[in-house]
Amino acid sequence: MPKPKTHRKVIRQELFWPTPVWHTQIWDFMRSQTRVTFNEDMTSWVLGKIEKEKSVNKSNKGGWQSDMQNPNEELEPLSKEIFDFCKTLNLDIKNLTIQQMWINVNKKGDWNAIHQHGGYYDLSGIYYIKTPKNCGRLVFRDPRTSAIGNSFMVKKFDKGEIRYFNVMEGTLMLWPSFLEHYVEPSQADDERISVSFDINVDWRI
Repeated sequence: MPKPKTHRKVIRQELFWPTPVWHTQIWDFMRSQTRVTFNEDMTSWVLGKIEKEKSVNKSNKGGWQSDMQNPNEELEPLSKEIFDFCKTLNLDIKNLTIQQMWINVNKKGDWNAIHQHGGYYDLSGIYYIKTPKNCGRLVFRDPRTSAIGNSFMVKKFDKGEIRYFNVMEGTLMLWPSFLEHYVEPSQADDERISVSFDINVDWRI
């Protein structure tokens, strides 16, 4: 009697809860043949605001952070880039509203505690105006609170609960607002400058 044929075992894997983080580089904000760049203009504008306005205290530990504000004339070019960026994502976004924007300035030793922007917003993001060397990485933490307690899967499959992003001038980033993140202490002598923002989207037909 012939030996029964052994069927090859097929193992399929599906990722049920991936967390996307999108980023792009806005080269046009970093170079100009006829005038100073957008980033240079923004740096001068921000440093002027620091001299006139007190810092608010949110997640920032040291450093300077502006109050929440709507997109204004100075931030309008960045707002347009954010709109264009979001519209290219495969999320069926029909329209969006930038609910608030604010400016962050970290000097040597300054950092931002872990936090998230969920609850009221759909997407959050940041644009980097000035990033001297060793100014502190942006760090994301696994948002799955139950998964963090499973050290085997976190270490062997997820390769840890933390993801590091080396920041670069001209980078525009976007992520789901529920994603926890923090900023490492800056080791740079010069200031690091960025603009953060929160977005709500209209995706229904």
